[in-house]
Amino acid sequence: MQSGTARVDVMRGATKLIGNGFLRNRSGATAVEFGIVVPVFLLIVFGIIEFGRAMMAWNEASQALSRAVRTVYIDPSESPDEVAARLRTYLSDDGVLSVTAASTIISEVNYMKISAGFPFQMIIPFSGTSAVTMKVETVAPLASPTK
Repeated sequence: MQSGTARVDVMRGATKLIGNGFLRNRSGATAVEFGIVVPVFLLIVFGIIEFGRAMMAWNEASQALSRAVRTVYIDPSESPDEVAARLRTYLSDDGVLSVTAASTIISEVNYMKISAGFPFQMIIPFSGTSAVTMKVETVAPLASPTK
């Protein structure tokens, strides 16, 4: 008779463990939540870092372009090739920089259109895109504002 009672107690314990006890057991819940939240958090952090790097590279190119435009304002007789060479020196060209400078006429006023494009290498792991081409450009009048 003793064995029948022990068997019923084991069944009741198993029912409690599988039924109500299993649903109330919270051990490991923190690890599961951590596993769900951390990849999303890291993706956001790496995205912010990568966006900051891209903005810094674009800003450096924009500043170099502004310096080249200042030389056009000071000496409008500079040729487009000289302006493009000056922009290359400002951006420390390593062979991957595409710089164009061309004279153009808009509404009977002479302008110089200057642009620079360069590849930006992303460092986000597991990213399908590793390089993005960034471009800055401007149009500068060839009449000196100081003369």
